[in-house]
Amino acid sequence: MDLRHPVQSLTWALMRALERDLNGVESPVATDLLTTQSGKPLKTRPAEKDCSVVLFTQCWSPQALGFERGDGGAHVDAETIVITGPCGDACVYVSTQLLYHVEAPNRRFFLDVAAQQMRGKAEAACYEGRDSVDEEAFDYEVAGALARVRAVASRLDGAEAERVARRLAACAEELRRRESSSTSFGHAATMG
Repeated sequence: MDLRHPVQSLTWALMRALERDLNGVESPVATDLLTTQSGKPLKTRPAEKDCSVVLFTQCWSPQALGFERGDGGAHVDAETIVITGPCGDACVYVSTQLLYHVEAPNRRFFLDVAAQQMRGKAEAACYEGRDSVDEEAFDYEVAGALARVRAVASRLDGAEAERVARRLAACAEELRRRESSSTSFGHAATMG
């Protein structure tokens, strides 16, 4: 199934995000002018100029979109629109539907945006809040490259995916050998 209508999808998602889905922005001016009895600051809707928008086509399974039933082989090609608001929250839309809203997107979220391969509705919680210490300490460029590899590999059949896995294992082994040889060299240099 092909749901690609980029202009319509982008227009609708941006309108929806600004009017309803993104968090409101505190407005000192509105709070000063319209003092409330609760004393809470008033919020206004975010402005388009204060948002970040990314649009790409992604192949989705019906289950990733939250549908319980669906043909195992059926997939939907649709625009995926990610809009990040001025408060730091983000909305992910597929075609003209909000898939999920993330209050505090983490590094994994932005790596998946860069890889143009967002997680499905059931996995959206993995984007919320801080990542693990190891994930946050990992070099961003390497993490981004690996996210792109994961995205491509998710579209491959079994044999092709296995070839990618073997190549990644060979790269990992090469890095281990380099690390152990540089450690040995560094140790030998300090001994001499």
